[in-house]
Amino acid sequence: MTQLAPPDTTSARTAHEHQHRPSHISAEEWHVRVQLAASYRLMAVAGVNDLTYNHLSARVPGEPDRYLVKGERQLFEQVTASSLLKYDLAGNKISDSADAVSRGGQVIHAGVFEARPDIQAVFHTHTTANLAVSMQKIGLLPLNQHALRVYSRTGYHRFAGFEFDFESRKDLAASLGDKLFLVMQNHGALICGRTVPEAYVEHHNFEFACRAQVAALSAGGVDQLIVPPDDVIAYATAQVEKYLTTITEHSRDWGALLAQARKLDPAFEQ
Repeated sequence: MTQLAPPDTTSARTAHEHQHRPSHISAEEWHVRVQLAASYRLMAVAGVNDLTYNHLSARVPGEPDRYLVKGERQLFEQVTASSLLKYDLAGNKISDSADAVSRGGQVIHAGVFEARPDIQAVFHTHTTANLAVSMQKIGLLPLNQHALRVYSRTGYHRFAGFEFDFESRKDLAASLGDKLFLVMQNHGALICGRTVPEAYVEHHNFEFACRAQVAALSAGGVDQLIVPPDDVIAYATAQVEKYLTTITEHSRDWGALLAQARKLDPAFEQ
């Protein structure tokens, strides 16, 4: 029996995105803009929002010293590919827009991009669950499969006030080290990715781990929890490293997520 070749989803994607791409923006940058705008919209639907605060950002393809991020006067549900602002790592706005990014957003996102050339997306959120875990001395525990996906790659950052001082970039970068996840104590969470789809999916995993931990602790203290033994944690961590650390736009989740965003409101692609 002759096997049919898989559909050329890349060509279809390019043709679809080309409908709204402004001529002065490269196809590569527009592709990332669409992914980032979709992430904002999907986060809003998932209940991950804090008024106009919090930011999801992405490095501009071919421009490693510049990144895309929403303006401070937009809710997550209002972001579109064209409304995203472009900044350089020094805090200069490149976009011709009256909107801007808060100082805290510039410190956190530009600071990570400056310190970690391997990171292409930075998601910083305040949710009830990740705020709760950020206030717990025990930190994130390896209690379930979602937690084990992120546990070994999570660092901790001590709260020292609001992130308004550009000098605090150094401390933030030192706390993150070579990790992709950061519990910002008394503040929230920072999730990094090699791609926008990876950052989105890993944020989902981190958020579910936090929600489950908070729910479990509500029924009693830590002594009431079933924590896997060290050898099981080590084995599961090795499994994660072998099978679950490569997340791209072609992996199982992102295509379905993008389809969901388009069904909810395709205006994010404009």
